[in-house]
Amino acid sequence: MKVWVTYLEMTDASHATRAPPLDLPLSITRERLAVKDYLQLFRLVGARVQWDLRTKAPEAEVAQLIGGLDLTILVLRVGGIASGLCEFRQRSDRELELVHFGIDVQLEGRGLGRYFLSECLRMAWTWRPRRIWLHTDEYDSPKALPLYLSLGFSVFDKRYEEDY
Repeated sequence: MKVWVTYLEMTDASHATRAPPLDLPLSITRERLAVKDYLQLFRLVGARVQWDLRTKAPEAEVAQLIGGLDLTILVLRVGGIASGLCEFRQRSDRELELVHFGIDVQLEGRGLGRYFLSECLRMAWTWRPRRIWLHTDEYDSPKALPLYLSLGFSVFDKRYEEDY
């Protein structure tokens, strides 16, 4: 089955907007999660948009993937509970791919996704990449593309691709 995939990039940190902090007990931290905790969070934020590739993989493979030096995992905690996931993969010397981003569906509609992503992008730009890029497709939340565009990403390609 084929789907439309949209590729976006941000090439300048000045384009990233910063959302105001919310009146919630929030923390965003870079974390090395145990496989069990990682998969639980991955399912929480990704099940409704069909993120299943990692949940179908053997745990040893997931452990190797999330333990790799090229992957940075940022976790949003609300009241100490893991409620959001943002992953960046270093693809080249100065290029970051935003691989996964999502929050608990129970928290949507409060501006939390915008805040979390804007803070993750702010952190990522301190690593001095040349660009940050991502792709999104028809299975993603209908809010995803407008959010990415509103935070400073621009479309650089759109393709009809085999579903992965």
